[in-house]
Amino acid sequence: MLAFAPTRIPSSSLPDSLTSEPIADLTLLWLCCYLPLLPLEALGLKADCPVAVVEEFKGRPHVLTPSPIARSRGVISGLSLNAAHALCPELRFEARNRALEQQVITALAERCLNFTPWVSLDYSQALLLEVRGSLNLFGGLNALQTRLSETIASGGCTCLMAVTPVPFASWLLARQGSGDAVIRREALRSVLGDLPIAALGFDAGVPARLAKVGLRTLRDLWRLPRDGLARRYGSRLMVAMDRAAGYATDTPRLYYCPPRFDVSLDLPLETDKLSQYFPALEELMKQLTVFLRSHDAAVAELRLALHHRRGAPSNVQLELRQTSRNEAHLLGLLKEKLDRVALPGPVSAVGLSTENIHPHVPQIPDIFGARAADGEREGAWQQLIETLQARLGRNAIRMLSASADHRPENVSILSDNFHASCSPPNGPRPLWLLPAPRPAPADLAPESGTERIESGWWDGPMVRRDYRKAIDRFGARWWIYREPSQSQRWYVHGLFG
Repeated sequence: MLAFAPTRIPSSSLPDSLTSEPIADLTLLWLCCYLPLLPLEALGLKADCPVAVVEEFKGRPHVLTPSPIARSRGVISGLSLNAAHALCPELRFEARNRALEQQVITALAERCLNFTPWVSLDYSQALLLEVRGSLNLFGGLNALQTRLSETIASGGCTCLMAVTPVPFASWLLARQGSGDAVIRREALRSVLGDLPIAALGFDAGVPARLAKVGLRTLRDLWRLPRDGLARRYGSRLMVAMDRAAGYATDTPRLYYCPPRFDVSLDLPLETDKLSQYFPALEELMKQLTVFLRSHDAAVAELRLALHHRRGAPSNVQLELRQTSRNEAHLLGLLKEKLDRVALPGPVSAVGLSTENIHPHVPQIPDIFGARAADGEREGAWQQLIETLQARLGRNAIRMLSASADHRPENVSILSDNFHASCSPPNGPRPLWLLPAPRPAPADLAPESGTERIESGWWDGPMVRRDYRKAIDRFGARWWIYREPSQSQRWYVHGLFG
């Protein structure tokens, strides 16, 4: 990796408030960390050898990022491969990998969240941090830059820094490696004036057209009338100039790092016995519990990976009915699952991961504690259901609940909603219904009291029945009905227990 000395800003060029005390007159201050060798470093290429990352442009490969040694021999960005090879015969070429670059810069963004909650990846090959509120916490700008440089260097990357009140201006200065710190927005035009027009990000055509009339730097543009520039070179040039000077609003999007847990432990010896690798799972669960409490969160899903020396890992998926961070309950569910897993070979490592993380919602009791008691009962009920489903299978346990229908064959349904409020139908009706009504035996003795049901006109033939209880000669209780149109003919529809 290229030896990197962090960019330091001379204390004499900054107000005392930036170096050691909080700033009272600034709202936002943007620190840009530009990663000039990101395409090289993402591929793991050494910067001390002649190598270059290439990318196709208009159907032809060109040099994108040469290593410092290749650059010292005349290889620059934009050269064709033949021209670059003529300048440096031993030059090695590697194709750009944008996916790896995204992984590297995302990992660095997560580290930068330790310095400020506002990190943005909107600018190419750069991390943009709003550090106004972090200066006092880290002892001033120089101390913050030093720690930030060490963090990025530990991630295997080289960075160039610049600080201004405008995000786009910070990115422009960092790309040039100037290391400037501009505190007041009014001073931006003076500091940016010597930058070449190509730094604004236009293709080579626009700077070439401007160079023909003697316009090469931003200062040259700012000296000319705006109306004439807009008419001759278009509004895009004016927008870029306004963004650089801070006249146009430019608020980078906030990078959000969703919390996730993914930890593995290697076992000292391979084993296929649950009792021997379960302690490693207990250790992972303790780490998960600490992680969840630090984020004030709970999980709704867990993935367990049992790695084998040969072959693919055995994966166990645990889905919870409600979010939880109860270590004992989660371990019990995993044990129920693992008791029924057939392993293809001994286990060499255990991994636990989850991305389905939600805010933890504690039970808040009322003044008499009744709400907390209800919450505890509901939690115990859900844990029981989860334990049974882990042992017997997710589809083996169903809940009998009632639907809004008076017809006996439609009132009871099997549901996956296991909340305590979902209760089976109650009253003088039996839970045991026959698959289809059948004629009643002649020795039944109907009891008094009739329940008439008239329903179903909206979805088929209308049901019109009179139900009664009946007892046979053995004392068994039956549930029978007859239709008003056939008052002498009884049918059995259910049995009471």
